[in-house]
Amino acid sequence: MAEEQSETEGAPPLTPVAPEERNPLLDVLRGFALLGIIVMNMPGFSVPDGISALDEHYFPRLYDRVAETVTSIVFAGKANSIFSFLFGLGLTVQMQRAEASGARLTPLYLRRVAVLFLVGAAHAIFLWNGDVLHTYAVLGLFLLALRRASDRLVFGLIAIAFLAPTVRSMIGLLLQEAPPHPLSFWVAMAHEHMRIYSTGTYLEQIGARLAIFADAYAMIRLGHGMIWWYLSVFVTMLLGLYAGKKRLLEDVASNLPRIRKVLWISLSLGIAASVGFSLLFAFRPMPPPEGWTWYGFAADLLFRVNRPLLCIAYIAAIALLLQTDRGKRVLLVLASPGRMPLTNYLTQSLIATTLFYSYGFGWYGKVGPLLGTGIAVAIFAVQVVWSRFWLARFRYGPLEWLWRAATYGKLPPMRLAQVPAPELVDVRAPAS
Repeated sequence: MAEEQSETEGAPPLTPVAPEERNPLLDVLRGFALLGIIVMNMPGFSVPDGISALDEHYFPRLYDRVAETVTSIVFAGKANSIFSFLFGLGLTVQMQRAEASGARLTPLYLRRVAVLFLVGAAHAIFLWNGDVLHTYAVLGLFLLALRRASDRLVFGLIAIAFLAPTVRSMIGLLLQEAPPHPLSFWVAMAHEHMRIYSTGTYLEQIGARLAIFADAYAMIRLGHGMIWWYLSVFVTMLLGLYAGKKRLLEDVASNLPRIRKVLWISLSLGIAASVGFSLLFAFRPMPPPEGWTWYGFAADLLFRVNRPLLCIAYIAAIALLLQTDRGKRVLLVLASPGRMPLTNYLTQSLIATTLFYSYGFGWYGKVGPLLGTGIAVAIFAVQVVWSRFWLARFRYGPLEWLWRAATYGKLPPMRLAQVPAPELVDVRAPAS
């Protein structure tokens, strides 16, 4: 650290990335992830935690169960894994810019994740308990410490983070440990949250969210709770760190054969795992048995396998499609919402909770998976139009602008004199 300070003393500070300096591939990936996030978060907005502990499916109609299974196969675990991958990659982009300008990275990055943590905590407490931003902020501290780690150490940590939850589940299964909460706890929670979010007061809803987080973090000391979620996120975050250090997404055209090979391997294995855990969840015993079971162990393992594999597969597929004219025409629609991911992520929660909670339209517990998926797609479609409208006039999304201002300690320019529609630079190799 002392060497870093001496080398950069008096160097100009880092400035926010200008829109014209952005990598359109990363914006398209963020836009795709935003679509997957709103689709998969919809059940969390519309029905209570613990609903899977009931004696029967809450929405038993065939079309709802099919919709639930299809969205699980396509998106479950993949959207947030892409976001965490891009978070890890983003650190390397900041490192490269800091090295190029001679600026100090650490103070800037610490302010960045501190602001992100505060925004995430406010989101989790005052709006919706499914927040991931505070998780990224906490893991971002570990990521900063590992920014110059060797490839061997990075992959060693990936292996540990991937295997640790499976080892923990195996121990619990073999020893037949008692679960941290009996099934009756989750049934009671489902009924109580149904009341609170459908007819209760806003203060009751805040209290319910605080209770969920207090329990989830308290369970860490018993080997349960949030620790395993953090490790799952850290796997793909470290993959993003590695990809960024190797600049794997900066020159797609020169790596097409390798990317195609990675795509087909990760896609075939990932789809198999995704279909497996989705079908196991769809045909799970009702009511679920108490404690650890081989059935639950298999479903959990397949989910953990599917998450990083399809994260890689989706990124590779989108990178390849963007090398074609047709792929550009289709996928560039996602670039505008992907340029303002923080604004759109939090707006999704604001819109959805207004639709479902008692202080809004009160649809809580009344919307099944099929209609919920339609609502999610409609919300995202509005965000596509809104994002293009906003970015035709401003350089950043509103919350991205505030985040940059808090991070860099100054107000970056906001309004654009003129902004062309987003274009993807043609990076295909020239014909020989």
